[in-house]
Amino acid sequence: MEQVTGREFSGGAMVETDGTTFTDCGFESAQLAYRGGEHPLFDSCRFGPGVTWRFLGPALKTIQLLQRIRNAEGGETFIADIFQQGKFFADEEPPAS
Repeated sequence: MEQVTGREFSGGAMVETDGTTFTDCGFESAQLAYRGGEHPLFDSCRFGPGVTWRFLGPALKTIQLLQRIRNAEGGETFIADIFQQGKFFADEEPPAS
């Protein structure tokens, strides 16, 4: 995992986040881009005004799928369930039948 420490990101900069650990970094008016790879980590970072996320590639496809599910009948309940605080999913293959 790439390590980035003590940097400031501003002025609309697009910051690629996949596979990166950000430590003691500042983000203001920056675009954080996630493409669906290894999750980024943010340790002791500051997020100011104007910070936005851009989801690209497989991450965007996942967001679009979740939007379609939420907008379907019963979807709002399903989405609320999977985003319960403390509920996490493991990256496991289903058991063979």
